[in-house]
Amino acid sequence: MSPIETRQERADYYFQTVLDGQREWYDKNAGKQKRRYLAFAICVIVLGTLISLLQVLDAAHWWVRHLTAALGAAVTISRAVDTLLRPRETWQAYRKAAEGMKREYRLYLHNADAYAAAPDEASAYRLLVERVETILAEEQQLFWQSQAKEGSQQEPPKPGVTVTPLDDSSQTKGAAQQEPPNVPEQDA
Repeated sequence: MSPIETRQERADYYFQTVLDGQREWYDKNAGKQKRRYLAFAICVIVLGTLISLLQVLDAAHWWVRHLTAALGAAVTISRAVDTLLRPRETWQAYRKAAEGMKREYRLYLHNADAYAAAPDEASAYRLLVERVETILAEEQQLFWQSQAKEGSQQEPPKPGVTVTPLDDSSQTKGAAQQEPPNVPEQDA
């Protein structure tokens, strides 16, 4: 076998077997989240425009007020669901992860960037694994930071409890090596 075939087989094995199709999962779900985000955004735009257009109709018609109120409620619900689900942020994080993994795959196959400096094939493969795991860890870190942010917005910290940000050093560890963030102790 030539070196490029061995390299391609290793990369394919890693992405399809070890990662169990995560690259495809991120790619597929990024598209799904983008469609969800666009649906909410278009809904708000169209319904908001309809509310404005209804205002030029004769307000003496009883149905104008009711329809305007219903459209306003639909806009509010759409924005609330969009805020809760955060499809835009999720879409962007998933797309970034998918494209980052695709980039590493191509660089590895073509022996470019950091892979060119690897002394042997085993080192290049290890570097591929480390760099892809870093991409996955960064996406997971963004998820947990957004969850922590959501929790802090919903419930303010109790007096006497110190909230510390997540340690940035965990972003450089592989997904399987990540440690949970330190939990601050409460003074009794």
